[in-house]
Parts: sequence; structure tokens; C-alpha cells
Amino acid sequence: MLLMLAVVLLGLVALMLVPLRSGTPREPRVIALEARGMAFYASGLGERNPILRLHAGEQVRIILRNREPGMTHDFAVPSLNIAIPALKEEEQGEIIFRAPSSSGRLEYLCRPHAPMMKGIIEVVAW
Repeated sequence: MLLMLAVVLLGLVALMLVPLRSGTPREPRVIALEARGMAFYASGLGERNPILRLHAGEQVRIILRNREPGMTHDFAVPSLNIAIPALKEEEQGEIIFRAPSSSGRLEYLCRPHAPMMKGIIEVVAW
């Protein structure tokens, strides 16, 4: 009888803890970009305007640093209606957003320099 009571109590405690654990928000994944040479670069990579791969529904934090002397750059994803406002040389900005819940491809760009500064966000299902 005592053993059964202990099992029931442990089960109730476990049920109370599950919502706390599953409801804890996860930190967004950080993607650091630099604007330089009239292109976007992901930190540590040499690829111009790289493909940014996101998981469907993932929370993402994009950080943009403008390294371009004398130029103003921004970062926008028009289809999601999100943007980092225009940044002067050595300024930094960021946005946090949730990737769409379905797979697909979206365009990101620098609005003043879209012909040269644009790339693809590829959203993939988990």
C-alpha cells in the first residue's frame, strides 16, 4: 500500500513538472551577418549572400553588422514583413522572428541595394 502511494505521488509530481519543462522558451538560434563589399556574409564564411537554412517554426535572431565604409545597409524579408532598419558604418541591428511553419524559399535583401545584396532563406521541415 505504501509503495503504491509513493508511485502515485511520484507520478503526480512528474505530471506537474512536464508543463514547466515543455513551456520553457528556447533561446533563438543566432545568425550573425556582415554587410561589406556590397554583399551579405555570414560570420566566418566567405560566401556572398549565403543561403540561410532554417527549420520550419524555428525562432531565429538575425544580427547584422554594417562593415561597409560610407554606405547604409539594412536587412529585410519582404514576404514576412520584417526588417532591420538602415544601419550606418559599424552600426549593428537585429531582429527576432519565427520561421514559417511550412517548407519553402524566401528572399532576403538590402532594400537600397537589392540588385547586388540579396539571398535566399530556405525553410525545411524538421
